[in-house]
Amino acid sequence: MLISEPIEVEMRETEMAAKVPAAFTWRGERYEIVRVRDFWFDTGFGAQKRGKAWYTRRHRNCYVVEADDGHTYELYLDRGGSQLEWHLYRRLDDA
Repeated sequence: MLISEPIEVEMRETEMAAKVPAAFTWRGERYEIVRVRDFWFDTGFGAQKRGKAWYTRRHRNCYVVEADDGHTYELYLDRGGSQLEWHLYRRLDDA
């Protein structure tokens, strides 16, 4: 299910000193992240057809997470602008 809305994210530090999402707030409700299932960097161009210069690339940290409501979500940190912005991209299951 496509969501594509801004969210607030709380981070935690892992044993390896990496920071990962610990919880997110969407539409006023807080969701605890019980497991980070996947992580990757997205530096692609998206659907654009022209103007594929380095500065038009996406700069995103993407995560697939399991939340305490039993659903699996994909969220990302957009690092491309002057401000860092978190987005809840989609829910991956129908649980």
